Order: sequence, then C-alpha cells, then structure tokens
Amino acid sequence: MNQFTFILGIFLWSSSSTFAQVGIGTTSPNNAAELDISSSTKGVLFPRLTNAQMTAITSPASGLQIYNTDANCMYFYNGQQWVSTLNSISAFVNAGDVVQLDNIKIRVASSGNRSMQIATVSGNITTSASTFNLYPSSNVGSTGGAGSETGIGWASTTVGTSFVYVQSAAHFPYYGSVQRFLMIDETNRKSYRFTCIFGNGGNKNTIEIERLF
Repeated sequence: MNQFTFILGIFLWSSSSTFAQVGIGTTSPNNAAELDISSSTKGVLFPRLTNAQMTAITSPASGLQIYNTDANCMYFYNGQQWVSTLNSISAFVNAGDVVQLDNIKIRVASSGNRSMQIATVSGNITTSASTFNLYPSSNVGSTGGAGSETGIGWASTTVGTSFVYVQSAAHFPYYGSVQRFLMIDETNRKSYRFTCIFGNGGNKNTIEIERLF
C-alpha cells in the first residue's frame, strides 16, 4: 500500500464514521444505534478493574462502566460515585470473605466476636442504622430451638475503609443465628438492608446486601 492509498483510506473511513452508524459483525447496523455489535458466539468484554484501580480513575465521566473484579459485577459512575449495576448481591462465604455492593463492604469477622463487620471501598461515610438480631440459646440441631431477638440503634457514625464491627458486643456462635441491620448512608443518600445467616464455626455463612434506595 502506497502513502496516497493509505491517506485516502483514512479519509474515507473518517468520512463514513461521521455520517453513518458502525456495525461489527453486521453490514446493517440498527438505525437507532451508533454502534451495533452482532454475534451468536461471542460477547462484549468491558475493562476489568479492582476497587483500587476503579477509584484511581481521574475525573470519570458520568455513565462510565467497568467490571469490578473485587465485587464481581458491573459498576458505573453516576456523576458522584461508583455504583453497582445490581440492586442486591448475596454470597455463600467463610469468615473474612468480603461481599460488596456500591461503596459498602461486609464480612464476618475472622477473629474475635463472630458477627458482621462493615467498611467502605473508599472514603468515609456517615451512617445511621438499627440492628435486629436472632440469637438461638443453644445449638439448635435438626429439630430447632428457642431463640431471642435483640438489637441496637446508632446515629451519625463514621465508617471508613478499615473494617469495624456493626455491633461490637454481638457474637453469634450457633448455627442458624441471624444478624440483620438497616442502614442509611447519609453521605451518599442511599439506604441498605444487610442480612447474615451464620453457619458452621465461622464458615458456611450467607450474606446478602440489598439497596433499598
């Protein structure tokens, strides 16, 4: 290819890009789409970033999307913060494993009292919340057992990137214990419901985070 042919090709490509949609895998892109990708065997792979890489993006544009490998889901920037494309997420986890939604991370403590801990992905937030905990009084076994429900409330508490207990005195040693709490992220004007069902010896727990607003 000589220089003239190369320059002419670039010019023609630029001109067509200005006035027409782009089709990949199709010669007839949809009229409503600037970019139409068609395939029956492959998908679109978004950039895969960790939390640290995501939050290090300088001046992200509103609508920017990435796949967050720490949260294992898509995230987009809404003009103020990074938000998960999911409204809820749940996982079967062992002590120390992290479950994440939006800027919130939850885990079961791997040492000390066996209960939920909370942290942020980045920065500090101010929270208000109430807990509702179900404590079986002994190992319940296959036939079940009696339990009691108790909890606490707090207001205008700062949560940062270091994990802290949701309720420092709470300890759930028995199978089937449940720790729940409802929380307002006053900084980002969002609210969440968190639930943990405790399994065997710190492991085999289920954690769910649900964004209410």
